[in-house]
Amino acid sequence: MSAVNVYTAAAELRMLKKLLSWGFVLLALFAVGGYFLLFAPLPRPPEIARGLPNNFAEADEEFARRVSAAFPAPLTVEALIARLSEQGFTVNEEAEIAIFEKSKFPCTLQWRIHWAAEDGSVSNLTSKYGGACL
Repeated sequence: MSAVNVYTAAAELRMLKKLLSWGFVLLALFAVGGYFLLFAPLPRPPEIARGLPNNFAEADEEFARRVSAAFPAPLTVEALIARLSEQGFTVNEEAEIAIFEKSKFPCTLQWRIHWAAEDGSVSNLTSKYGGACL
């Protein structure tokens, strides 16, 4: 075997390794991109809902304390709705409720804030945190 043939074989082998390496990198990028396309990252809970205890009863009590502290009276309905919307809650003005829901197998978690209004001001504010897991 001549020196030219050995050099050509070695160069082809290096080229094949590069192609396989880049192919693997592209395959990994497509796999990661496809995962995020099919399973988009869940939105983070609002600041007021983060870091609650794992026990639902304890977490519900803590969430109620946080809601009371974050939205003290007097408060207009308009201001409450604006602040809840900014934090990511889905607000239903007619039902006077704001909900943030996070679903990821095997659980669905839900943070709810309900209010009653008189003359454009919040007269009563209640909250509930809970979830259901398989």
